[in-house]
Amino acid sequence: MEKRIKLISVLTILASVAVIAVQTYWLLNQYLYSLQQLENELFTKTLTVAEADRKLRDELRNKTISTITTTNLKIEQSRDSVPATKLGWRFDTYIIKGGEATDAPAVIRHDSLYIDSLYKSGKEIIKNQFAIDAPNHKLDVYDALDRFFIHEKCPFTTERFDSLLCINGLTPALIQIETTDSMVWNPDRINHTSIFYPTLEVTYPFNILQKQQFRVLYRLSILTIFEKILLSFICSVIFSFLLIFCMIYQINTIFRQQRIEELRKNFTHTMIHELKRPITALKLCVSFMKNDKMMQDKEMKEEILLNSHNELDNLSSYFSKLRDVTVDDLENIPLNLSTFNLKGLVEHCIEKQTLPSDRIIDIKIVFEDDAFEITADKMHIGNIFCNLLENAVKYSEGQTVIRIECRSVDDKYRLEVSDNGLGISEAECNYVFDKFFRSADVAGKDIPGIGLGLSYVKLLVIAHKGNISLQSTLGKGSKFVIEIPKNKLIT
Repeated sequence: MEKRIKLISVLTILASVAVIAVQTYWLLNQYLYSLQQLENELFTKTLTVAEADRKLRDELRNKTISTITTTNLKIEQSRDSVPATKLGWRFDTYIIKGGEATDAPAVIRHDSLYIDSLYKSGKEIIKNQFAIDAPNHKLDVYDALDRFFIHEKCPFTTERFDSLLCINGLTPALIQIETTDSMVWNPDRINHTSIFYPTLEVTYPFNILQKQQFRVLYRLSILTIFEKILLSFICSVIFSFLLIFCMIYQINTIFRQQRIEELRKNFTHTMIHELKRPITALKLCVSFMKNDKMMQDKEMKEEILLNSHNELDNLSSYFSKLRDVTVDDLENIPLNLSTFNLKGLVEHCIEKQTLPSDRIIDIKIVFEDDAFEITADKMHIGNIFCNLLENAVKYSEGQTVIRIECRSVDDKYRLEVSDNGLGISEAECNYVFDKFFRSADVAGKDIPGIGLGLSYVKLLVIAHKGNISLQSTLGKGSKFVIEIPKNKLIT
């Protein structure tokens, strides 16, 4: 049985780890998927803003009358500067500074005489020559030219672009203009390189012919990503905890059942052992009474009768404790409240104790007042002291000192019973008030008892709405502290 329980425990631990691993992997994928969605959204918005910026600058260019005007563009296909297997584009652009808008012909034409006439008229002309070796589509070349003229008339600025991004709800960490080694025709992106500190870089060529592009850096917030998977995260955590809790609770239940089974066996063994004592005493008493000659020995007669009486008292006490500790409801224990002198009750409990004749037992009582009175159930308080005194005597050896101290602390009665007996280990202190529990340290000392005394004491203390605690050191003794409220009278 024990091997099976260990196997189930190992399997439960492995299953719990597997559940956590699977849920973590699933959540990580959800996180990465949400991160990718956020990056796609930022990339699309950035491109939209870039096109809006281009359109805005184009409108500003058209509204300008005499700053810069373009004229006489020639585009031709050539094999001169590229391998024979590819086609290249070579063209010239002419920009007239200070010219009027009407200086640019409606139809762009290549006419050396027209260019010469412009030079001769004294106009300032800026000539640009471009060569494109890549086999781009003709429309791409015209698009690149359009971006070039827009930039010449209304240059791209990071301040204006940043304002457009903010208007569209985007907050970049960095915007900068870069010059590339070659012409870049399409926007590009660099996704996150870190899961916990994700960033997104977007590059956009705003002036292809002059190899200029801008780079936008976004630092992505993990909280923003978690907001998207918050519901999934909560459901996953709840499911995982619920499943793990059920598995742990199942294992705990198995261990509890095993412990109950062990307690049942120990209780049965102890009860049989304890029942033999009064039965043996009664058989001895009956045998003695059948012998007329032995009946004439008064001293022996009194000793046997006293021993039988004590064993019957012990048996009656066991059954009384067993009855009280097995009730399902604490309120079933009847309490008869009264106000009585506690010192007198304690002295009476001491007188009732059967002290071993071969040992020195010193019982000291300390009260703050000889007329110390308490409102509680007198019989049950007496049973509490009797049980604690009985344990202090049983679980001690040689010369024993028992100290009983009672005093009033604020709104509580504080009752203390301490001894210098065998004590109990720290690991077992949490179990001493359990039903049928007996310390393993006293198992081989042939000390009578069925493990109900302290459980019975705690039951009576709780019935008085109080609490009991234990301070013990193995080999040095124990101290029981009981606190009972003054004003919470039990009804």
